[in-house]
Parts: sequence; structure tokens; C-alpha cells
Amino acid sequence: MPKTKQSPGSLLLDFIEMYKINCNRLSKEIRCSQTALRLISLDKSRITTSIAVRLAKYFSTKPEFWLLAQMEYDLEKAANNKTLAKTLKGIIKAEKPKQ
Repeated sequence: MPKTKQSPGSLLLDFIEMYKINCNRLSKEIRCSQTALRLISLDKSRITTSIAVRLAKYFSTKPEFWLLAQMEYDLEKAANNKTLAKTLKGIIKAEKPKQ
């Protein structure tokens, strides 16, 4: 799958590098499991609202920054999902009732 948007995991890794910290320190600072952060950094887990709020506080960003990155990544994956594309072809549009 070609990536046009930066994944949430690579974005997190960029912040970790920019602030010259490691996953272990970040997990302690934001009171989150190191495993959760590692899975996010590998794009094997999503950034949850709770994690987004913690990252926003720590890095002086907004939670929406992290959640938007996750949402855009998820939408891009969905757009490239062939199984989903086949399913969507079979869904008809709802029609508003006539009054």
C-alpha cells in the first residue's frame, strides 16, 4: 500500500527523536504502557483518545493533532482495501422519504 500520509507510528517516532527521548521514558512520563507505545510506533495499534490526550499534554500539541493523524491513516488504509471496495459496490444509497 503506497503511503501518502505519515502513519501515526512514524509521527510518534519523529516526536520521540525530535525531543531526544526514548519509548521507555515517554511511557513513564505519560503514564502509559511501553508496549502500547511500541505497538503504536510499529503501526500495529491505534492512537486512542486517551493516548492522544496524553501525547498532546506532553508534546504541547492538541489531542486532535494525534487523532486526525490516526483517522487520516485509517481512511487511507480503507481506501486501498480491495475487500472493502467490493463490499461498497454492493451497497445502495439510501433515499430520503418523499413528503
